[in-house]
Amino acid sequence: MDGFHLFRHQLDKMENSEEAHARRGAPWTFDPELLLKCLRSLRIEGSVYAPSFDHGVGDPIEDDIFVTLQHKLVIVEGNYLLLEEGAWKEVSSVFDEKWFIDIDIDTAMQRVLKRHISTGKPPDVAKWRIDYNDRPNAELINKSKKNADLIIRSVDL
Repeated sequence: MDGFHLFRHQLDKMENSEEAHARRGAPWTFDPELLLKCLRSLRIEGSVYAPSFDHGVGDPIEDDIFVTLQHKLVIVEGNYLLLEEGAWKEVSSVFDEKWFIDIDIDTAMQRVLKRHISTGKPPDVAKWRIDYNDRPNAELINKSKKNADLIIRSVDL
């Protein structure tokens, strides 16, 4: 679902662009309408070009992934696919099955902290990002698990 992030130039045009960039990854920093259009096109036409995300550039790459009729199973991964508000609710209705990977939020935040630090963020910045953005997003996501057909418990290996 990363390909459906809003572009940074779109965040720049928001009323509070500084907050938009700081909260990137929150549901309102994605384009669920574009995701819905893509999923409906796939369902109706049998193939579609979908965007990917270039982490080096920090923006989506339009029409980068081609899903064809030959693909018998399409897995859509994303944090907000089970939300019940706005276009997200319509997105959720497109799926044949909805699975939720359940994880303790503190464990998830420990993993996110390690990821932030591994990408070069100083520990204090990484912790701030978790408190300001990642944990609130995770708490919202966790509430949506009731909309899943199957809940799978995450385990450490």
